[in-house]
Order: sequence, then C-alpha cells, then structure tokens
Amino acid sequence: MKFILITLTIVATAFLWTACKQPKYTSDKLSTKQIRWGSGGGIVGKESAHILCDNGQIFYRDIMAKTESAGKTKGSKAKAIFKSIEALGLAKMEFNHPSNMYNFLEWQDGDVISRVVWGDKAFPVDKSVQDLFGELNGLLKK
Repeated sequence: MKFILITLTIVATAFLWTACKQPKYTSDKLSTKQIRWGSGGGIVGKESAHILCDNGQIFYRDIMAKTESAGKTKGSKAKAIFKSIEALGLAKMEFNHPSNMYNFLEWQDGDVISRVVWGDKAFPVDKSVQDLFGELNGLLKK
C-alpha cells in the first residue's frame, strides 16, 4: 500500500511539474504574443529591438533581423508588463511621430500588431508610454 501511495505521489508531482512548465522559445520560433521595443534612425537608419515573450524570455534583434537570446525575467513580471500594455490600450493607440532618432514600442498578439513611434519633440509621447519603455529597458540591466 505504501509503495502505491509513493508511486502515485511521484507520478502526480511529475505531471504537475510538466503541466505548469512554461514553453521555451528559440530565436527562430518566438511566441505569438510579444512586446518589442527599441530605437532607430540616424544616418544609416539602423533599428534594433528587444523582444519580450509572454513567458519572460528576452531576445535581441539587430538591423539584419538576426535574433538571439538576451536573457530573461520572471514570468510573473512579464505577465504584469503585458497587463500594463493592455491597460494602456497600446493595441488601439495610434502614434507615429519619429524624428531622425526615434524610439518605438510594439505589441503583437498573433497577426495583430500595434506600433507607437516617438522622437519628434513637437509631438511628445504620453508619459505612461515612456515609463513602460523605461521599465522594459530596466529588464536588460539585470
């Protein structure tokens, strides 16, 4: 009887561990739900971006569209940032005022992509967008 209980406990633990495990993405197969942020412009028009996946993985994409792993954050932190994006209404926000040098914030869920671009001093972006941009950049310093 003890053997059966121990075996069932081990099997249940293994099942729960695999069921709760979040997917691991690769640079060529990213999440369909992601946040991209970065900057671009200048003489050559170079744009670089970081990508936050819904499980907390972070990737870097350069001007040549080469994507590589750039670290990770806690899944709970990533979920909180995704909720902030939804609360901010980024999916419906239309703001496209770049300058020679610009910053951007993109939200993607499947085929739906929303992009906010700012840099023109005559058209300042909302402070909440700047704060979120700063929070995302803060993930990179850890």
